[in-house]
Amino acid sequence: MDVITSLEMAVVDTNCEYYGLSRLQLMENAGRGVAEEIVKRFEPCKVAVFAGLGNNGGDAFVTARFLKGFEVEIYLMGSAKEIRTDIAMKNFLILKNAGFKVFEVRDSTMLVGIDADVIVDGMLGTGVRGKLRQPYARAVEIINDSEATVFAVDVPTGLNPDTGEYDTAVKADFTITFHKAKPGLLKAKEIVGELIVKDIGIPKEIEILTGPGDVKATYRRFETGHKGNHGRILVVGGGEFTGAPALAALASYYAGADIVTLIVPESIHEIVASFSPNLIVRKVKGDAITPKHLDEIVEIARKHHVAVLGMGVGKNEEFKEFVAEFLKHVSKAVLDADGLISDVPENVECILTPHAGEFKRVFGLDASLENAKKVAEKLNAVILLKGKEDVITDGNRVKVNRSGNAGMTVGGTGDVLAGIAGAFLALSDAFWSACASAFVNGRAGELCFDEFGYNYTATDLIGKIPIAIKEALEF
Repeated sequence: MDVITSLEMAVVDTNCEYYGLSRLQLMENAGRGVAEEIVKRFEPCKVAVFAGLGNNGGDAFVTARFLKGFEVEIYLMGSAKEIRTDIAMKNFLILKNAGFKVFEVRDSTMLVGIDADVIVDGMLGTGVRGKLRQPYARAVEIINDSEATVFAVDVPTGLNPDTGEYDTAVKADFTITFHKAKPGLLKAKEIVGELIVKDIGIPKEIEILTGPGDVKATYRRFETGHKGNHGRILVVGGGEFTGAPALAALASYYAGADIVTLIVPESIHEIVASFSPNLIVRKVKGDAITPKHLDEIVEIARKHHVAVLGMGVGKNEEFKEFVAEFLKHVSKAVLDADGLISDVPENVECILTPHAGEFKRVFGLDASLENAKKVAEKLNAVILLKGKEDVITDGNRVKVNRSGNAGMTVGGTGDVLAGIAGAFLALSDAFWSACASAFVNGRAGELCFDEFGYNYTATDLIGKIPIAIKEALEF
């Protein structure tokens, strides 16, 4: 049975909205699906619907509406004004206007035994973690003491959808989950009962697209944070080219990193340092970075969360030797351009960002989805294969990014992408960071097109990164 984690489902849910399949439509399909399973098994009878204040409650409101001929009562777990989402509120108001009986359960003393043949548990969905608070704990107790047949909406209240762990949870006779099973549902059959997966109309083609959901799953900002909490990024590159490593470093800043240190050969140090007062630029002796600089750069890397390597190095065969040894000393890295190598140590979480030509040169294979999967699986790393449509894979999961436009053929956009990936990787895992960075980079390009048409530069692109992130987080 196909499974999807709660995080993956949240990403898909947001991205569906972005691509035109509204959350309201998904809620309608989910609630109707639960009602269909009840109607299959019961003639019109008494139904008690326990509804939470989020979208799980919204699914339950829709379920109530489709139980035509049934005697339905709604137990809302709180005050109506506390309903948290617009789409749940919309479906709640339909019930109110239609004259459904609604009881607002503001504390546990308001709950007594329920006289019903069927109970719908739509209190808490995939977001639940830890011990239940009141009045939810009391509601679970009443539901489990009832002789009614219990239908859980998506996930029984109290069950961790990813691990199958629970302290107090609704014991369902049927669990109606949506799109795909959540892994925890397969581990707690004594709570789940009969598991039914309902198709709510999400096309596979939409499921694999990147979008704002990937950014929401990746980006972090802490209200109580201090300098360095949101990522310390080390960019190592430069030699034949001066602008590329600077672009990557600036992109990391604009993507949310707190501190970005740039290491370049001393021959270009002054040029790179002059690009921006925001750059912290350090130098190593000579006109190229080689294995002789390993110890010096590793010592600096220890003060950083992520290393981004390879931009602007040019003709320097020794740099690949440096990268291979350097990766043995760090935990997270992004490899781009001349930093791409065909073997990655087991200890490092790594994103590789080749375009088609680099993929062929480094791995000896034509650039394709299947070959990207093979390489990612072999390296135990994430491949972000750049192209008109970017392919992101860890060897198992695959996503496709379609954001961007033909203006992004301008030099430097790949360096920008590597910098964004580095910033995101500081606070997330490699797969989600690669997905989010591809989308944000492309979306920044779309914002540039809106202002400039096709003729913009990598520095223009960098300036649009914060706007692209803000858009995604607010979607």
